[in-house]
Amino acid sequence: MTLLSKILISLFVFCQISYGQDFIGGDDLNSKTGSGIVVLEVWAEFNKANEVSWINELKDCSVYRINLQEASSLNIKTVPTVIIYSSGEEYIRYKANIMLEFDTSKKDIQKTISQLVLSKFN
Repeated sequence: MTLLSKILISLFVFCQISYGQDFIGGDDLNSKTGSGIVVLEVWAEFNKANEVSWINELKDCSVYRINLQEASSLNIKTVPTVIIYSSGEEYIRYKANIMLEFDTSKKDIQKTISQLVLSKFN
């Protein structure tokens, strides 16, 4: 293996570790959303073009992704759907529009997260 190949493989692995979302299954749902502020994206392979590409850029929260088939307990009607949990309780749910496009902005979701963080100090 050449040095260039090793460098490219290392960069690929680093990017996956640094920027890849954590995928969870239905069995992990309660343990992953049970404490702190958690953002969960429910997605589906058939609507991959409309996934929330910037979700890993959110601050002050844990971010997970679950396939629609694994999320039957969440009663999801459209994908993508983003759910924010606070200390194990669903706080708010953002859903795709009728065209299955997610039109809630990163700024709006980050604002909600920031409000939750501040509320912990009151």
